[in-house]
Amino acid sequence: MVEDMDVDLDKEFLQDLKDLKILITDKDMLDQHKSLVCTALRGKTKVFNEMETNFKNLSRGLVNIAAKLLNAKDVRDFFIDLVEKFIEPCRSDKWTAADVKLFLTHYTNSAHILDAFKHQAVWDRYMGVIKSCILKMYHD
Repeated sequence: MVEDMDVDLDKEFLQDLKDLKILITDKDMLDQHKSLVCTALRGKTKVFNEMETNFKNLSRGLVNIAAKLLNAKDVRDFFIDLVEKFIEPCRSDKWTAADVKLFLTHYTNSAHILDAFKHQAVWDRYMGVIKSCILKMYHD
């Protein structure tokens, strides 16, 4: 007999995730975030140029996944979205697992430096989960 596998997700948290969209809809904030991350990563990885070039697409992918999690279909597609929006682009650019970890660490931490970004607790909670999932799923 198959048991009901529904998981109760924190609706308030999922609603709050929509606020993260400011990271990609506010051009100044997106540019500042990119600058902070790239400054921290410069000289630390062989794939720096690819990281810099793809920053906006990767950021949009991660933030849009967050913003869509209120919808049941998007929750079901969560892992597919992670693969399509983040993992596959990184793989195609030959990122190592260490590169992914380094990028996600600086990507997460740099948001704390953005003066206009007021959603730190939600950001940290979301990125903690995302980083864990991506690092488990990513293989060199």
